[in-house]
Amino acid sequence: MTKGEIIKQIFNSDIFNKWHFFKYHFEFYKSGLEHPLAKSIIDAIINIEKAIPNAGKDYLKKIANINSKENETAHYDQLLQVLAELLIVNKTVTHEWDSLKKIEYEPKSSTSQKNPEIIVTTDNLELAIEVKSPEFVKKHNERADNPTQLPSRSDLIKAVDTSKTMLPRDNVVKDFLISANSKFEGFKNDNPNIYCVLVIVWDDFIYEPISAISSPQAGLFTQDSFAKDKQGTLLKFENVDCVIITRHLLPIKNGTRDELLPDLYQHPLDYGRKDEFPFKVMITNPNSELAIPQEMVDCFQTKVPNAKLGAEYLPIDIIHWNK
Repeated sequence: MTKGEIIKQIFNSDIFNKWHFFKYHFEFYKSGLEHPLAKSIIDAIINIEKAIPNAGKDYLKKIANINSKENETAHYDQLLQVLAELLIVNKTVTHEWDSLKKIEYEPKSSTSQKNPEIIVTTDNLELAIEVKSPEFVKKHNERADNPTQLPSRSDLIKAVDTSKTMLPRDNVVKDFLISANSKFEGFKNDNPNIYCVLVIVWDDFIYEPISAISSPQAGLFTQDSFAKDKQGTLLKFENVDCVIITRHLLPIKNGTRDELLPDLYQHPLDYGRKDEFPFKVMITNPNSELAIPQEMVDCFQTKVPNAKLGAEYLPIDIIHWNK
């Protein structure tokens, strides 16, 4: 599938036939120009299509199908989520895996129709990857409107004015874990040694998911987690071996709005380079008995959250914003 063929498909799709957030970005091609976001999307689609025939086309369909509602923020959020998925899948298929056997897009296990985004199989590794990203617009505005934020669930809620406080975003992270745990279950039944990873693509406020997972008060990967089933039993998310968290929603968002890209990003879907800020982190599930695959670390350039990475890479209890 050539670049010209993809552009022709875009012109014939609902990106142009209906109202669409990305029509503006792709319309540059009609004048012989190229918008950075459009180029970023098409380059990723080409890479994915080369590695997994029809998968790149599927992402183009996903983007085109989110249409018709002018300036609908829910649609904008959905498009950011598709681009977040595109980013991670593109990084996966372009990594030079050692002794690669196959890469499967939206695979099914022998016992379930639920599927993660992708599975990588090498001579030494089977790696399943699920990608999630949160609602962006509403929470971005909520941070701006509230002088106080509680990133972690704790008794500090008794000491603040909740009408002026942004509460922890741990429920959305819990939902991500529940969903990923369910999708991975069939694959764990087929192969207990498959390493299953949830990748969360967040914005610059990366302490929010880190706090949700690791806060000693109620973190989802701690013994004091607030997440329990109807019988009051702690949810352990046994099928999720590791969570990777990136800050890529910000360059994606900036790319859609013609804003300058932050930090060292070279284009809106640029994953970045090893040891380059902003860092990507991984938090292993203490209930996992599998060793962390070094190839996964190398591919996604992950580090363990710690103070040397910056204050935003640690769990935080409370924040007061000065305006």
